[in-house]
Amino acid sequence: MALFSRRKTPPASPRNPFVLTPEQVAAKQEREAAEAAAIEAARPVFEPRKGGRPTVENPRTRRVSMSLTEDEHAAWTAAAQGRGLSAWAREQVAAQLEAEQPRGTGAEVAKLRADLGRVGSNLNQLVRAVNSGHAPSSPELLEAVQATREELARVRGELP
Repeated sequence: MALFSRRKTPPASPRNPFVLTPEQVAAKQEREAAEAAAIEAARPVFEPRKGGRPTVENPRTRRVSMSLTEDEHAAWTAAAQGRGLSAWAREQVAAQLEAEQPRGTGAEVAKLRADLGRVGSNLNQLVRAVNSGHAPSSPELLEAVQATREELARVRGELP
């Protein structure tokens, strides 16, 4: 009667080694997650690099060029003593400009010139009075006038 039984049970199929059970799938996922976490923890952490060129406080945006002869280039290169030729030339020009700059502004220099002109005018009036006999003449006065004139000429020569 067993051959014709109404209860049919499927025959036991052999286990397929390529198909995983749900428990095996869960265990494999846990194992892979643990391995990935260990790899991530062992990897060194680097700060991201800043992109682009470094920024400078006063960027040089204007370009000036010049042509030199071979002799001039050799002399400038020797004078730069291994430093960059552009940086050396820039320093030389800046030093020359600083040396030639007047100490005051244009208005201050104009006021100084006006004051010196008034002093010179007063000296001329004094000398004219002495020469015309309106003021007493003395050798000390003439020496002082001459020294003052020389000093005025020197100061005027120094002003721009």
